[in-house]
Amino acid sequence: MNLNPTIDQYLLSTCLFIIDEFNGLYQNLPKSEIKKIADEKYNEMDICVRIGYPFRQMAHYTVGDSKRQDKSKVNHDIYIEPKDFKIEVKYLKNWKSASQTNSASKNWDKYQADFDWLLHETRSGNKGKRAFIIGWFNCVDRFSQLIQLGEGAGNKPKASEKKHCYFPFLTKMNVPALTTDLVYNYNHAYKPLPVNLIGDVKEGYNCLFLGNEHDVFHFAIYY
Repeated sequence: MNLNPTIDQYLLSTCLFIIDEFNGLYQNLPKSEIKKIADEKYNEMDICVRIGYPFRQMAHYTVGDSKRQDKSKVNHDIYIEPKDFKIEVKYLKNWKSASQTNSASKNWDKYQADFDWLLHETRSGNKGKRAFIIGWFNCVDRFSQLIQLGEGAGNKPKASEKKHCYFPFLTKMNVPALTTDLVYNYNHAYKPLPVNLIGDVKEGYNCLFLGNEHDVFHFAIYY
């Protein structure tokens, strides 16, 4: 029996402190102003450093490793060598779209690669030592404004079941559901939620959704 603390136990308190930090900075601002701050002031490295900070000298940030000569992708941003913890981080924000509004988001493939990495690591004997963290400011009406959850393009595409299953904290308000019908279910916050992949009955990983409707920042920890 493994009696050592697992990666999610370390990350839970760390992420809650980060939420508290952002609440103290921005909780009294309107969402439109927080949206501007989220898109223009912060990037992924800002979140990585905050997550890695409690580990102090044990934390190695592998962002630059993606430029190695062998060109192989490093599927984690933070490595805690003494504990063999590997953490991948994604920060959700919008970029300028063709219409010059801050509404564009990263391609889904970027996230799928990280979900696939975590599943492979979990099933390779590293459960409890690997995590994929998604963080975002709670500044838009729908989560789907920050990440592509549709089956196709357009303002209101049909929600993809294969994508939705990765976010068990989102509830459908209609069936069939459009991406705009997926809303936060805060009753699922702060508790382990299984990620049930379509067509896969083997052991996978859990999701821990952190945040409430009044929090400025949210996290989803996959482990």
